[in-house]
Amino acid sequence: MMRELIVAGSLVLLALAPSGAVNAQPAPAATMAQSDSAEIGAVIKRFDAAIRAQDLEALKSVFHENTISWRATGHPSSRAWIEKATNTPVAALEDQGAHQLIGAPEVKGSALAERFGPPMIVSDGQLATVTFRYAFTENDKVTNWGAESWQMIKGDSGWRIVNLLFSYNLQNVAPMPLDHLK
Repeated sequence: MMRELIVAGSLVLLALAPSGAVNAQPAPAATMAQSDSAEIGAVIKRFDAAIRAQDLEALKSVFHENTISWRATGHPSSRAWIEKATNTPVAALEDQGAHQLIGAPEVKGSALAERFGPPMIVSDGQLATVTFRYAFTENDKVTNWGAESWQMIKGDSGWRIVNLLFSYNLQNVAPMPLDHLK
């Protein structure tokens, strides 16, 4: 028996078994080749090296089409602290990232780095999501910490970041737990 179902203006046909149950097979488990894992690990290393060298062109090279898409979401206490300090509201989602520090006069001569916890990579070989905990440092002192997520695709030139989203806690507002990067 065939039934018609209208979903968001589209006509979708569902083939129903005589019992009324939808015929379905479980999807095959997604697997990732070790080479993909190694290539994604190499992107993480290039990202790290670009931040440490404060090399914007090298940083752009790990993003799809050299276009940096980097967004931040601050924890409420950190956003409240910034709002009070600057007398400016802070949105829950901002276009913000370490790439904006590269070349900025206020960090000239400072050693910038992002320390990473162990990454978790979920991939089907074409699309990957990479998540990890991080701590951002200036002159070896943590300034903020949180979680980071990269959405990546595998193109002709290998794995590249399409979107980067991170959460932040300001160290002076919410000190980083000792086991955060484990």
